[in-house]
Amino acid sequence: MAVATGIMVYSNGGPERASQSVQPPAAQYYPVNRATPDLRGRTELEPLEIAPAKPVPVKPAVKLQANSGPAMLADLKQDSLKTSFWASNTERGHDFYGGRWAAENIKTTDDGLELQVQHEPTPKSPFSMAEFRSRKEYGYGRYEAVMQIGKGSGLVSAFFMYTGPYANTPHDEIDIEFLGKDTTKIEFNYWRSGQKGAHAVFDLPFDASEAPHLYAFEWTPDQITWFVDGEPFYSTKPGDTKIPTHAGRMYFSHWTGVPAMAQWHGKPKFASGEATKVSCASFTPLGEDAPSCADTFDPNQIGERLTYAGLIAHP
Repeated sequence: MAVATGIMVYSNGGPERASQSVQPPAAQYYPVNRATPDLRGRTELEPLEIAPAKPVPVKPAVKLQANSGPAMLADLKQDSLKTSFWASNTERGHDFYGGRWAAENIKTTDDGLELQVQHEPTPKSPFSMAEFRSRKEYGYGRYEAVMQIGKGSGLVSAFFMYTGPYANTPHDEIDIEFLGKDTTKIEFNYWRSGQKGAHAVFDLPFDASEAPHLYAFEWTPDQITWFVDGEPFYSTKPGDTKIPTHAGRMYFSHWTGVPAMAQWHGKPKFASGEATKVSCASFTPLGEDAPSCADTFDPNQIGERLTYAGLIAHP
């Protein structure tokens, strides 16, 4: 079937109207021809009436937060933390975290950075954990990471944007989280001014501990959409008043909580040194096109690799 197109013809009224105020021209739409179904390939055509097209409203460009950084791509299999991130380091646990942040628990490997959680013999801090965060703050745009999740009851792995009182801002946050007790599930959270949005948990079509995958979220002034291996998994509803507004830092963490957190993440039964791996991190400002983790990550290769591994394990 031929594609119907509209042709607009304007009349300017001649040179004698040049000094008069210009009026919006009237558009005229001409019909085109379309073969009727009963012609079965014959050349006769019949006219097709076309209704005038309605103009598509142009949305104003989104104004990014003043402190939002430029596009960033970090290949963590090659770059050190010093390029775009720094490691958290504390003497003891705080808030709901069950141990101290230990910079030495971040290990550089050929597969990316390992964030380890270790058992420690100190009562005040029975665990040491790992976290790194971006040196710059980022706002509206697309956040991506390639991660392989640590497995074990009591563990939490997270990729998120956060800002709060430490930066003299309200608590705004967007999360992707995994619980080591069941790495076939993924959790999405978000906050605005300390108010939690519509938390969601989804089943994954794979075990996130078995291979790296691409996780992402897109943040605009009126919506957040989360992605897994390039496919949208969850979006906030129109009119949601909990969408964050403040730029924040990008974080990656692997941790366990205080005993009260066990009802959520399970009792700590993980092997000491269990790690989550992060091999890529990127940010692309809204409305821009820049290199990102998705450019070099192929989820199809993961499927082939998992199938091959399965054949070896289960001949």
